[in-house]
Amino acid sequence: MNVYSLFGERLLNCRMPFPANRRERHRLLRRADILRAAEHVFALKGYHKATVQDIAKEAQYATGTVYLYFTDKDELYMSIVEEKLGHLLLLVKEKLARTKNALEKIELIIYEDLSFFEENQDFFRIFISEESRWSAKSKFSKSQIGLKYKEYCTELIKEAQEQNLIRRDLEPKQISDMLGSMVTSFIFDLVQSNSREKIDLKNMASIMLDMFLNGAKKK
Repeated sequence: MNVYSLFGERLLNCRMPFPANRRERHRLLRRADILRAAEHVFALKGYHKATVQDIAKEAQYATGTVYLYFTDKDELYMSIVEEKLGHLLLLVKEKLARTKNALEKIELIIYEDLSFFEENQDFFRIFISEESRWSAKSKFSKSQIGLKYKEYCTELIKEAQEQNLIRRDLEPKQISDMLGSMVTSFIFDLVQSNSREKIDLKNMASIMLDMFLNGAKKK
């Protein structure tokens, strides 16, 4: 089940606010149709070769209908990225609500990040291959959902400090940025790699947390 069919299921099951207006419901579902079609076309043709006309045809809408929702191909692509990251944030929040220990939460979020990007690496490889490594990272981190995700991670670091599990002489955002850079660099290398070798992600998450704590644990 992809992000957009999941969105439809949540909408229909009222697990997210259900728009009272029928027109708004149709608008949201039509937008999901377009994003689903766009992901398929981008995966098939790559970013540069794909056209808005290709996406409209795949979605079985008029090209003008696509432009009612998205100004251009770049906005369409970044909307897919944001939808995927939004789904990751929702998933992480649901899973982290089951534990109280902040370090367990940090290890879990590392694991979920690695798993998410491994499962979606074909899609993200398209994006990274079209952009420079640092330009791609910048777009991720500056996107609306990217900023929300960073804020959430910063709150986890603050929680770990309050539980006296990591050092408190640094700002939570500083520590969160350090951890985020380490994880993101590994993820970008994973996505850019042509290797299909399976990685023990649970073990890798434990290793990353251990490396992080060696530099961040309180003195």
